[in-house]
Amino acid sequence: MTLAPVSGNQAALGSDKLHAYDASAGSIFIHPMGVYGRKIWSRTREALIIALRPERLLELAASEFDLGHVELRPPAFGTVDPRALNIARLLKAELTDEEAPSEISVDSLLTVFSMHLLRNYSGAGKPAADMKGGLSSARARTIQEYLNENFQRKLTIAELAAVAGLTPFHFIRGFTKRFGEPPHRYILLMRLGHAEKLLLESNMTIAEIAYVSGFSSQSHLTAMMTKHRHVTPAEIRSRR
Repeated sequence: MTLAPVSGNQAALGSDKLHAYDASAGSIFIHPMGVYGRKIWSRTREALIIALRPERLLELAASEFDLGHVELRPPAFGTVDPRALNIARLLKAELTDEEAPSEISVDSLLTVFSMHLLRNYSGAGKPAADMKGGLSSARARTIQEYLNENFQRKLTIAELAAVAGLTPFHFIRGFTKRFGEPPHRYILLMRLGHAEKLLLESNMTIAEIAYVSGFSSQSHLTAMMTKHRHVTPAEIRSRR
């Protein structure tokens, strides 16, 4: 994904013939595995390279589109994809943050990006089954109970979707509609709430609280608390 415009480029895909083109912000270049390709850029560029395992795309194609086989169809060089650009920018922001990226946030964005590729660049079309009702009350209770017991540890979208009995993409969409937040942010807020409770009610150190609340370090907890609650852990502790 090209994040900033760069003109005077050349590229080849599937042959030796180079094609000249200008890349605007949002230009998408899809390079299927096993296909010969090369690119010549006129200058240093700002871009995000997203490498997806073929197995991941095949799993999504099977679960979301009921397809046993799928092939990506690269668009013309210089094709601008605003939706893909938006996802790429969110991924960049997550990956370039000072603190360690949220794994479930990256997982969610990669799932949405993969679905976008399948819908628009593979001929898969619309998903085989559309979940019109969103996340049912029963499924919402099941996933809420599961999160209450597991929010401190590493979680994946595939795991949570399986608990809810849904495909990954339908889970993300249904969860967001039901709870008003995407899964990764909802889990982050649960962790922050748990950390705040411990800061006020326990004698554990801030580093210990960060660990048992699901954060990678004390500095990670501090950064997330400051960003989302506008207060530091030390300031919360001082309220006791």
